[in-house]
Amino acid sequence: MESSLRKIRVAVSLTALFFLVHFLPFGSASKSSPILTYQNGPLLTGNVSLAVLWYGRFQPKEKVVVKTFIESLSVDRSVSFQPDVHSWWQKVESIVESANKDSGEVIVRIAREVDDEDASVGKVLSNETLPGLLQKATAGLANAVAVVFAARDVVVPGMCEGVCYLHGADGKQIYIVVGNPEDNCPGKCAIPFHNADTKPAAMTLQPPSGNVGADAVLIRFASALAETITNPFNTGFVGGKSREFQVARVCPGLYASGAVLGYPGNVRVDPSTGGAFNAHGVNNTKFLLPALMEVGATSCWTTL
Repeated sequence: MESSLRKIRVAVSLTALFFLVHFLPFGSASKSSPILTYQNGPLLTGNVSLAVLWYGRFQPKEKVVVKTFIESLSVDRSVSFQPDVHSWWQKVESIVESANKDSGEVIVRIAREVDDEDASVGKVLSNETLPGLLQKATAGLANAVAVVFAARDVVVPGMCEGVCYLHGADGKQIYIVVGNPEDNCPGKCAIPFHNADTKPAAMTLQPPSGNVGADAVLIRFASALAETITNPFNTGFVGGKSREFQVARVCPGLYASGAVLGYPGNVRVDPSTGGAFNAHGVNNTKFLLPALMEVGATSCWTTL
């Protein structure tokens, strides 16, 4: 497990930021080679089951934000305001379809859910303790993606080095690990809802749900989910000499048109809460979702 975790613990490199600075705004023309290419490996399509482990103690809102986002992925755009979460998810599906798959449709659901409120293996997770948590999440459920959410007082490997989520595969077991950065290194992984630790100084936004930790987790989970679908075994849509570029991590900090390094773009603001968002979900919810790299191009795409 340790070696597989190391493969996907890749922070956005200076090279990735170089691409962003030179190829933004979105859709800018360039004669450079595409950042992402399909490596002919397996992708996830059809019904995708998640086996979720809530590790530590969570506020109800933290769970609701994640679950409502998942529910919103497959809700037809005709029943919600625009832009919506479904439109963002259709972009992920279009990436899958570009690999000449019969269908890029991906329906995500939570098939199993378990709590470990006592944080049974401690408050500092490591490459050695994560495999057991993946097993606890799935409990033998076949073909499920193991998803571990760690509470705000739990440290996830790499978080304070700017590795804000993990995803990959331990053998055939596909997994996602996301920690709540509100207490641990928010200047690395709670951006844009917290001041960044490094320059350039970035504009901070109010979280759409009113909960910094919940919305920071949602951005990273959405990123990890998109990359898990399009690159589950690091042989899908990927780029860079070390395969460090993936559909979400190569577009950090970009949420709407007009975005540049340090400025998240022309996001919308809910007048009643002040929360920034770029996608509507079910039950009048709002989300701030990450930009995705255009496959075969050198530009990023967002819902706005």
